[in-house]
Amino acid sequence: GARAAGARATGARAAGASALAVALVTTLAPAAHGFASPDELPEPTAELLARSVITWDPAGSVIAWDTTDTVRSVEQVRTEGAETTITLATDILFTPDSAELPTTATGRVGRLVAEIPDGAAVRVHGHTDSVQGAVDNQQLSASRAEAVAAVVGAGRPDLVLDVAGFAATRPAVTEDPQDPSTRAANRRVEIVYAG
Repeated sequence: GARAAGARATGARAAGASALAVALVTTLAPAAHGFASPDELPEPTAELLARSVITWDPAGSVIAWDTTDTVRSVEQVRTEGAETTITLATDILFTPDSAELPTTATGRVGRLVAEIPDGAAVRVHGHTDSVQGAVDNQQLSASRAEAVAAVVGAGRPDLVLDVAGFAATRPAVTEDPQDPSTRAANRRVEIVYAG
């Protein structure tokens, strides 16, 4: 009995306090702005309209993305004097620490060597960067050179192939620890021939 009566009294007090709060808010809110309803608002002045418009310049929010050097070709062909070098980027051809040449690359390599003169002596040399991975760099460079040479030999059995791996002993560029692209440039297989 007494507990239920106390709970009813507490509930009644809470309901009364809530009603008072609602009455104060609804009574005071329009008075604070001076308008009882939106219909009583005056027409906006030119100054008020000008201040309410925000001019947005998209120039600072549009990001221009330059795709230069983001897409690399699998090969670079360079001729110096009587010698032509086809440099294959191993980062594109092989997964890290692997010498397995994907079947999708065989057609591309075959097209690259199609123009080599008949019976030419061709050097197929593998190179790595100076960072040691899970596989020994010397073995990795030799295995990658052998994988490329197998494709070259299958498509052009007339060529005389010299296949070797050099690990990081013949870098294409000086490696900069702060610039990963320098190490990537050294991870390559070169196909070199006269002509």
